[in-house]
Amino acid sequence: MSAPARLVGIGHYFPGKPVTNEYFERLAHLGVDDEWIRRNTGIRSRHWPATDDERPVEMGVQAAKLALADAGVDASEVDLVIGTTSTTRARANPSSATNRYMDISLPLQSRLGAHQATGFDVTAVACAGFLFASTVASSLLAGIRRRTALVVCAENPRPILNLDYRHSVLFGAGAAAAVWQRCEPHDSSVLDVVLRSDGRYFDAFDIDDQDRMIMRGRQIGEIGPAMLTDAAGEILSRNGLTPLDVDWFLPHQGNLNMIEQVSSQLRLPRDRVLTNLEHRGNTSSVGIPSCLSEAIAGGRVKAADLVLVAGIGRGFSWGAMLLRPHCGAGA
Repeated sequence: MSAPARLVGIGHYFPGKPVTNEYFERLAHLGVDDEWIRRNTGIRSRHWPATDDERPVEMGVQAAKLALADAGVDASEVDLVIGTTSTTRARANPSSATNRYMDISLPLQSRLGAHQATGFDVTAVACAGFLFASTVASSLLAGIRRRTALVVCAENPRPILNLDYRHSVLFGAGAAAAVWQRCEPHDSSVLDVVLRSDGRYFDAFDIDDQDRMIMRGRQIGEIGPAMLTDAAGEILSRNGLTPLDVDWFLPHQGNLNMIEQVSSQLRLPRDRVLTNLEHRGNTSSVGIPSCLSEAIAGGRVKAADLVLVAGIGRGFSWGAMLLRPHCGAGA
């Protein structure tokens, strides 16, 4: 079980203009076109920053301001700033235009004016970053008796993409942020959490000698769906729920084919599955919270809805969460 916490604010931000699949069609050596990309990934477009002045911290600030405004919380009231990113690299892909290190929490704390907050990053979990960072946030709020935590996910994969490989078509940039507040158990947004890791697969994602991403897509495709299905099934079972008891399923926004496979295994109707990767791409840690933020902002997900979240990241680290958001219109 997770420590009780309410999700009271959420926000998302995507940089620049959409980069359509036509960009990759022009890279003749990849041998892909729009139809191939859509068939194999479900992605039609993604976002990349237009200039080097916009990096994860700069994007994270935008998402954080929206989340704080949604929560009606001033930055000075934030007790914890927890960042997560899987794409920053010292020198090769610094976290901001003015910070060459890889962390995002401390530059965010400074730029937001959250001067009373303790800041740190949760790393090594990549696409599962929101699940892990939010669980850490809720646990710390209870453990050290603080009230408000800001979780910020921000990714800019463009500088570390290897455009000699087809998997580069997957990845987009963006940021998302969530405001969590300590509460009584009966008021909690988080009903339950399952977190798992299996380090035998640490090399499924890696960085090569040129600081470019390596992804073993076949291995992920063979192993990932079962991990997501098992975590989702476990959290439903131990809470006495069936898949049809949830209003929405929010899976890892990695590949539409994987999402459909997991949804089918869970016997969840497609109209209950939330996705945004069609127009945002695989944004790693940003995928789950940005999709939730867009669904809330668009009025699709309501404050009382029960959302089943499932994500998988590097290594593998994966998990599931049962969540009732208390933010957005109608909260």
